Amino acid sequence: MVSSPLPSAEIFSPFTAEGSSSALTKLVPGLKRRGSLVRPRTICHCLLCQIEGQLAAELGSCLATYDLLRGSNANALKRFDSPFGLLDYLRTVRAGPDSDALLRDLLAARSSEPQFIETLLIVAFVPLLHATVRRIAKQQVQLARADIVQQALSVFLEVLHSEPMRNRQSHLAFALARALKRQLFEWAAREGAVLEATGKYAGPCCEASDEDEVIERNASLRHFLGRCFAHGLLSDSELNLLFQVKLDGNSGEEVALSNAISSNAVRQRMKRLLAKLRRIASASAAC
Repeated sequence: MVSSPLPSAEIFSPFTAEGSSSALTKLVPGLKRRGSLVRPRTICHCLLCQIEGQLAAELGSCLATYDLLRGSNANALKRFDSPFGLLDYLRTVRAGPDSDALLRDLLAARSSEPQFIETLLIVAFVPLLHATVRRIAKQQVQLARADIVQQALSVFLEVLHSEPMRNRQSHLAFALARALKRQLFEWAAREGAVLEATGKYAGPCCEASDEDEVIERNASLRHFLGRCFAHGLLSDSELNLLFQVKLDGNSGEEVALSNAISSNAVRQRMKRLLAKLRRIASASAAC
C-alpha cells in the first residue's frame, strides 16, 4: 500500500507544463523494464519536484498493486503494463475521450486502492501543479513556496473527492485543472491579503516606483490593445489571447490547456500577433 500522498517533508494539456523535473526517470530503475519510458523534462529541484520523486519511487515499489487493478475488471488500464506507461501516455495525449476514459477508470479504482490511485494522479498532474504554484509564488511573493505547495496538494485531493468530479463523464482533466486553479488562486489572494494586513510579510520588498512602473506599463498596454480592438485591428480571440499572456501572466501551456490546443500553436500565434502589433504601432507612429 502506498503511503499518504502528502509526504511529511512537506494536462492532456493539464499533464504537460514547463519546469517540472525528470524525477520519474531518475528515481525508478524498473521504469525501462515495464511500460513506456516517461519522457524527461527540465530538471528542477523545487519542493514539488522532490515530492514527485518520492511518489514516483513509491509507485515503482507497488507494481503488484497496479497489476491487481488491471486484472480486477475490464478497463482502460489494461493497455499499460505499468503505472509509468500510463503516466507517459497521459503526458503526451491531448485531452479527449481517451484521457477521459482513463481518468474515469482511475477514479473508479480509488474505492479499492485510494492511496495508490491518489498518488498516481498527483504524479500525473505535477506539471499543472508546478506551473500553478510557480505562478502564484510570482504573484503573491509574501507567501512561502512550501505553503503554496502544501495547499496545492490539499486542494488537488479535495477536488478529486468532490461530487462534481465523481459525477462528471467528460472533460475530466480540464474540469479538474480549472477547479484546482480557481480554488488555489482564491486561497492565495486571501492569505496574501491577511499577511499584508497583519504586517507578517517578511519577504523581499518591492520599491514603490517599480510597482508603479509595472501598473503604468500594464495600463498603457491595455489601452493600446483596447484601441486596436475598437478600430477592428484585432479580433476578439486575438485580444483575449494577448490579455491572457501579456496582462494575466498565463504561460503558453496554461493557454493551450484552456483552449484545447498545443503549446506550440500558442507560441506561433503569439509570434504572429506580436509582429502584427509592431506593424500597427509603427504605422501609428508614422501618422
